[in-house]
Amino acid sequence: MMIFMQEARANLLKTPDAWRLAGMGFVTLFLELALIRYLPGNIWNLGYFPNLILIAVFIGMGVGFMFHHRLSARGSAILMHASIWILLSLLLFVEVSDPTVPGFSAWEGDIGGDLYFTSTSEKAAAGGITPFVVCLLGVGAVFACLSQRTAKLFRTFRPLSAYTLDIAGSCAGILSFMLMSWLRAPAWVWFAIAVVGVLLATTGAWRWRWLPLVPGVVIVGLVVYQDSVLLGKGSYKGPLESFWSPYQRIQHMVARQQIFVNGVGHQAMLSPDEISEFAYQKAYDARRAAGEAPYRNVLILGAGSGNDVAAALMNGAERVDAVEIDPVIADIGKRHHPARPYDDARVNLVIDDGRAFMSRTPHRYDLIIFALTDSLVKVSSMSQLRLENYLFTVESVKRAQSLLAPGGDIVFYNFYRQPWLRTKISEMIEEATGIAPRPLYELKDFAVLEAKSSLPRGAEPGVPSMDLPRDDWPFLYLVERGIPAVYQWSMLAMGVFATLLVGLLHLTTRRLERFGKPGMLATKVAFVFMGVAFTLLETKSVIQFSLLFGTTWLNSSLVFLAALLLVLVANWTALTIRSQRAMPIIYAALISSCLITYVYPLGNLLGVESMALRFALASVLTFAPIFFANLVFSVSFRDLDVPEHVFGWNLIGATVGGVVEYSSMYFGYSFLAVVVAVSYAIVVALLVVSRRSQAQVASSHAPLSVSENAAV
Repeated sequence: MMIFMQEARANLLKTPDAWRLAGMGFVTLFLELALIRYLPGNIWNLGYFPNLILIAVFIGMGVGFMFHHRLSARGSAILMHASIWILLSLLLFVEVSDPTVPGFSAWEGDIGGDLYFTSTSEKAAAGGITPFVVCLLGVGAVFACLSQRTAKLFRTFRPLSAYTLDIAGSCAGILSFMLMSWLRAPAWVWFAIAVVGVLLATTGAWRWRWLPLVPGVVIVGLVVYQDSVLLGKGSYKGPLESFWSPYQRIQHMVARQQIFVNGVGHQAMLSPDEISEFAYQKAYDARRAAGEAPYRNVLILGAGSGNDVAAALMNGAERVDAVEIDPVIADIGKRHHPARPYDDARVNLVIDDGRAFMSRTPHRYDLIIFALTDSLVKVSSMSQLRLENYLFTVESVKRAQSLLAPGGDIVFYNFYRQPWLRTKISEMIEEATGIAPRPLYELKDFAVLEAKSSLPRGAEPGVPSMDLPRDDWPFLYLVERGIPAVYQWSMLAMGVFATLLVGLLHLTTRRLERFGKPGMLATKVAFVFMGVAFTLLETKSVIQFSLLFGTTWLNSSLVFLAALLLVLVANWTALTIRSQRAMPIIYAALISSCLITYVYPLGNLLGVESMALRFALASVLTFAPIFFANLVFSVSFRDLDVPEHVFGWNLIGATVGGVVEYSSMYFGYSFLAVVVAVSYAIVVALLVVSRRSQAQVASSHAPLSVSENAAV
């Protein structure tokens, strides 16, 4: 290990290519995160499907790594420069074509029974699929051009040295983007950093090296312009504030006090008179009509810009805990809400996930409000989980009920779009509390539902008519447990595409000695399954930590960073493993650590009161399989003759894993542990086959002994 660390230090200090390889790792991950944030802010409803961007990125990276050998050094440099021009073309196309995710109406999206809330312009709703597909192809092209250059640099180092430099750059990339999120830096800053990173990583004559600076400047100018125009209403000419929160693009129409998120109308800040006439008032009016004492302590989950908070204060609340996950929306409410609710000393504003807050708070409440918490983004680009999903589970409502003071009530309200969604909410409340919720207010698809604890409880709740969301299956907006047909076709199409791609590559390279050695095909397929399994493992880790500690951007980022850091630890550990005798133990540790969380779901740790102990147990159970998975990868990767080629196969496997995650919509998230364990069992079998093939060839070419020579 010390030799490896000394070599890495020497490379970083003395070898320009080492800096370039680390720089490419930085640029690739930083730009990936930037596009995952930027494109949903400019393409209608793409915030619901960030995994499509990630899949396009993985495909592009896989193609770049697998086919780089067909490029000359000059061709590689040209494509590196071309990546910035393609990025500019992509951003210009988004600006001009106004693309949208197909399948959405002006009010909602129903993708095979998976419901999405939206407010799409008629122009965007009428858009076809072609502009959207072109955008994804553009993303893939950008990363193919970048990754072929990374692959060239890979060839100049030993496999683990190259992999370490790449991952070290990736760690710097995610840390930098976390800093951008914390600072709420605008999108033009992200692209400026990405362009500079590409320029520093390029080679060639001085004047040609800086040529991509031209499209880079145009990109920055274009993004600055986009933030000056309201995506939802391009004709609006009044004062406008534009922000990029850690989750989404937020624009505030100052003159009308309206907030748009990713172009969708999201909130309007109302005056006290307007609030008293709207649904915010209904729970307080019902309380007063029943002759009961006013609500003194109120918890609002999804406080937004402050309407619910203002209503609570207007009705005599003495303490209001206002929980809002997006700091930018809360900040707009602080500065602009007509009632100034967040300036009141009775209000405790908490920027956090609502479920996480409920798991920690020691207070009891007379009223808990599940406000308009329908988000427009997913927890991460690797899962189907929306920001609010863990708020709307049976276990979450049970936790809310446990926080009620005697005589306390729980209120839900929203535009429920479809009758079945309101039915599911009602049955979930009854399952959790034993109280059949009553409607306080109804207007078309809008309803205010109340679970009133002072009402007599009926008999035990009957069998629900629908699959209710639970912590292991938190899909409130899915009409029934199952994988919608469109996702099934996506899984099939991606499987066929990946098979054809790697099949084509194998057929075109198998006659080349370094690509077609005995056992090489089994090794390459093993790395495909490693990619599938590791993507699912990362996804599961994000989901587990979201449940235990909140679906915040910081938690998700820290999980990804921890996974990358474990790659570095595994690389160093792999250098100490000289004998294959240790591998069966590592394989057993990997598969068993994957299955532990199926036998003992991490949701059980919510019962651990100590946050420190909960975090320690969750970290061990979550990151142990990630470490062993990385160790298997590193040991298998360190002696490869064509590591960058095999790494491309691994990236294609990661693409497939991103689509296999759809299976959680039927089986739930705990079952992913079984899929991961089976995938790694296949990896082990393939690696054993590969090693035996190599051993047979080695033995057949071994020199004859003295006795054998005599016999001949």
